[in-house]
Amino acid sequence: MRVFLGTIITVDRQNSIRHCLVEDQGRIVFVGDELPESYTGAEKIELGERALMPAFADTHSHFASFAMLATTIKLDKAKTNGEIKEILAEADREYPKGKTLLCFGATPKVREGSLITKQDIAHAVKSRRAVVILCGDGHTCVLNDVALSRMPRSLAALRGYHADTGIMSQEAFYKAAGSLLRIVSIKDGLQAFQDAVDLYAERGVGLVCAECAQGFPLDIDVELVKWVFRGQNSGIQLRLFIQSFDPRKAKCRGVSRLGGCFETALDGSLTSMDAALNLPYEGTDKKGVLFYTDDQLFERLDKVNRAGMQIQMHAIGDAAVDQATRVLKRALDAYPREDHRHGIIHGTFVSPESMKILKEYKVQVVGQPAFIGLSEQNYEFMHSFLGDRVFAAEPHNQFIEQGILFSASSDAPVTTPDPISWIHWMVNNPNVPHRLSLHDAIRVCTFNGYASTFDEKERGSLETGKTADMVILNKDPFRVPKSDIKDIKVEQVFLGGKPFVRSGESVIRAILRGIGRKHIKV
Repeated sequence: MRVFLGTIITVDRQNSIRHCLVEDQGRIVFVGDELPESYTGAEKIELGERALMPAFADTHSHFASFAMLATTIKLDKAKTNGEIKEILAEADREYPKGKTLLCFGATPKVREGSLITKQDIAHAVKSRRAVVILCGDGHTCVLNDVALSRMPRSLAALRGYHADTGIMSQEAFYKAAGSLLRIVSIKDGLQAFQDAVDLYAERGVGLVCAECAQGFPLDIDVELVKWVFRGQNSGIQLRLFIQSFDPRKAKCRGVSRLGGCFETALDGSLTSMDAALNLPYEGTDKKGVLFYTDDQLFERLDKVNRAGMQIQMHAIGDAAVDQATRVLKRALDAYPREDHRHGIIHGTFVSPESMKILKEYKVQVVGQPAFIGLSEQNYEFMHSFLGDRVFAAEPHNQFIEQGILFSASSDAPVTTPDPISWIHWMVNNPNVPHRLSLHDAIRVCTFNGYASTFDEKERGSLETGKTADMVILNKDPFRVPKSDIKDIKVEQVFLGGKPFVRSGESVIRAILRGIGRKHIKV
């Protein structure tokens, strides 16, 4: 039994700030302002200037990709393609012979104004090894000739395949990203899973929503991720989403959720200019790409909805969000469900018509507050092809005002899971009209995240009877200047009441334990 004394940010319905919390055997048994006499003999943790709050939830993560890329070669700080080539050349000299170079963060917003190509890679990497560069938008990659040679033959027939440059976008990107195990060591990949789980927990994340079933032969990533999480002794929670519209693909694996990107993406990305917009990109006649017609999408959504499953779809541009909402409306009109919790991932641009459907049909939005920070850093670049539409992007305040369930996510590996920064950017949004209150921002990253997968009755707030998934922050966010929220650190994490510590063991042990723990919910 532990007693926490100080600032207790409960995230209950009233957004109460209490002064006492008692945890016993993994459960919260008391929350209030005065400690009952019956608990006075328990171990006490004085918070002082610190604060206790619920653990965070990351509601959209490409976990397997993130795991393999989390410790790879970072290119996001390079200001020119020349600098990227220098980084690749150094890695080529230092990495063991034949080892694949997995890289992340290339972008066309470098000084040259264009994305690095396989020809550039060939000038930097002299040894015969595969090189894969996942771009900063998370929807484009660049493959050198060795990597291309190991890809499935079917890749060449897909939209977005560019053999001349090695740049893969649209459907070709999804296929390429879904074939990474052809060029990455299985041993390295599996150990990276454990490292990624530990990184999540250290950041105070108690729930990870992982999009799976793309990237591994026979979709074995579904089972691997499931076993790794079930094998953890820390208590961190996993909720799996199968990236497909086929209910059978989820049911046969004991999963009730579909969605993510890949097959369940309705459009592309903004920086690749294939996110579907109602009006053309500035200075062009391009409006992006919709991957499905309304009838094709309805056929898929109708099956999912009638199967009683939950579906989330990638939609960035307003044309894609319009399509997602009107077809979801059509599916729910055809087969009404009161508490479906279907959702839109991203929802970067939302028309008034779509906002109305989101509210009326109780469709949730899974957003990425970290994109606010990225947009601020790259404002001129974003404005160059979006114009003043940039000020309509990420309407988080409208989701809250309309009572739409809105949660936060990393979209890892596009951004690294960092919930403190999510809170910071929602509160300090440079686009002032879209700012959230601190209370609302915290709720988005905690309670709303757990509600996105029907877990709010058990976790997501510090209330009597709930599981004690909690984090101690080194500063009380309500007592620091709003501009300093980003500097707050997660000091300690409790999952199921137990202090989190890195496992320090081989991932194989976790997998073997996980295989036997079929009772643990995913």
